[in-house]
Amino acid sequence: MSTPPAESTVTIALTPITSGATPPNIHDDQFAAAIAAAQQGGDATQAYFDGMNQTADYWGWVATQVDGGEDPWADGVDPDGNPIQMSSNGNLDLRMGAFYRESPTGDGHVAAVEGAPPPVVGIATIQTHNTTTNLSADLSFGLSLAGLPPSIVIGSKLFKDLIKPVYSNLKTYFNKNASDIKAQSEVEDPSIDPEAEAEDALSDAESSIEDIGGDLGEQGAEYLAVEWGSVGAEAAGLGALAAIPLIVGFLGHKMVTSVLVHNLTDTDFTWSVLEQVHGKSSVMPDPKTNNKIPKMDYNTDSWGDKTTVKVSYEASMQFINSTDYGDIGLVLALTPASGPAIATTFYIPWAGHNIVWTGASTGNADQMWIDHAQDPDDKLSVNATVGAFKSTIAITKLSGKTDDSYFYGIVITIEKAS
Repeated sequence: MSTPPAESTVTIALTPITSGATPPNIHDDQFAAAIAAAQQGGDATQAYFDGMNQTADYWGWVATQVDGGEDPWADGVDPDGNPIQMSSNGNLDLRMGAFYRESPTGDGHVAAVEGAPPPVVGIATIQTHNTTTNLSADLSFGLSLAGLPPSIVIGSKLFKDLIKPVYSNLKTYFNKNASDIKAQSEVEDPSIDPEAEAEDALSDAESSIEDIGGDLGEQGAEYLAVEWGSVGAEAAGLGALAAIPLIVGFLGHKMVTSVLVHNLTDTDFTWSVLEQVHGKSSVMPDPKTNNKIPKMDYNTDSWGDKTTVKVSYEASMQFINSTDYGDIGLVLALTPASGPAIATTFYIPWAGHNIVWTGASTGNADQMWIDHAQDPDDKLSVNATVGAFKSTIAITKLSGKTDDSYFYGIVITIEKAS
């Protein structure tokens, strides 16, 4: 059924609660310790990327399960007894949750009158936990009632009948996206925009009509449709988490440099590539529409409730050399909502020592490249204060192979200057 009848269909519209090009990190003690170590450069930074890159096994496993007609998900309950969906390969644990939110009146949710915003009946979350690094991330959506059969009131009891079809729809997106990202990662010359790659998966999920049973079905709500239109950029962030380690795992003769930019400030930043001097991107969010790294803050949901732990956002990118014996080099600008821009530069030559640098941006990429990317200084970590912020860039290694591959990881952090 491509278009179910409106009089028997519940339509849920997803609205983003978290934002950014990748799901935000839970800023707990483990995350703070991991970032502090990664800023040092060398083995500590490599350990940070090792934990990330091991997740390639998870995404590959999910795609293999899906392509083989198997379900990588299992039913579970959270500590409060709410039904959830769980998936794990040992290194990465992932769960989906759909949770009811009471109406302001306490009498349940009804269809909105014409011109009024649709009521939000719950929250859907996709959460990851890396068992190697103990780092966690969270992607959250509001579940808005965009359509509801007449005379039906959605309370906590009837919402339970929506949980199974909501999970079914979320899995349609997630499973398809994992398979597509794996296929696009395991090629000789990958070039992935996670948002563009997610389009087919989002389309499949939006066109998938789920059956509703239980008491809600008996009241005439037979079908569930989900509108994904407003969360494309946020949902696509999972693709970046999958693609970056998958490409490393498929690495052959090319050099690969993974770059993570963490915004640990109370100010929004935008990133822009001032110049790609050598090589090209293998994973890159759209630099025009998905280039914001939001400030570190508490998550605030659709009802004004705030999390007790802050989250911090990042931008995830990856670069490869254009030819078998080519270099990788980039000048990146990080611009705060107010104040001077920060520049970061890295040069990964095919032969010779890697160079990293950060400092105030002059806006002239060519000159910054000449000034800061020519003479190796053998530093694994460099920092600078620009205006009200401190920028640190750290690299895993200055030359050579890691686990028989030319892989280099770069962590860039922006913090408030002390």
